[in-house]
Amino acid sequence: MPDPRRAKGRRHSLSFVLALAACAVPAGAKSLTAIAEWAADAPVCVLSALGGPNREPTGPSAPAEATVRRVLQRTDGDALDAAVGAWLAARDPGPTPVVQDADQLPRRSLAVDGKTVRGARRTDGTQVHLLAAMTGTSLVTAQREVGSKTNEITVFKPMLAELDLADTVVTFDALHTQQAHARFLVEDKNAHYIAVSKGTSRCCTSR
Repeated sequence: MPDPRRAKGRRHSLSFVLALAACAVPAGAKSLTAIAEWAADAPVCVLSALGGPNREPTGPSAPAEATVRRVLQRTDGDALDAAVGAWLAARDPGPTPVVQDADQLPRRSLAVDGKTVRGARRTDGTQVHLLAAMTGTSLVTAQREVGSKTNEITVFKPMLAELDLADTVVTFDALHTQQAHARFLVEDKNAHYIAVSKGTSRCCTSR
């Protein structure tokens, strides 16, 4: 992950601030201020476990609210999603074989779907909408924010471009039943797909 800050003057690493945010949000923090407050209240053992720099006599200290705000506002969201997705993909065990014949082993699957994030709004007041790809073992391996002036269709290919989809079955809803998407999956990614044809209420499969 690229750090958006200059190297000079950094007291807290990017990974440390991101780890604090990743823990604070599930704990109920709903704003940058709340994330900083959660970090300030976290015990030293937690700060140490999350990678806090041990420069103080009493152990690591939490970053100030200004640092948390600056880091989170300037972090590249797509780069963060790609890094987390790659980390999760490397740990995906894949489907559990249930047959002995290798030709009959279940293929990997990936479900692509979009969702509007409740409670998350941009500075212009529009809601945040994400497009994500989830494996059959419930791991989100890729995710992209859909801009307020565009739609999921424009995000589909960029989100999946870096994933290894060879022999993977990709599923998606009617919005993504596009010829360009089908060609991309079959010709560029050597994948299979199951597409919903809404007008005729049918499912289309590749290969």
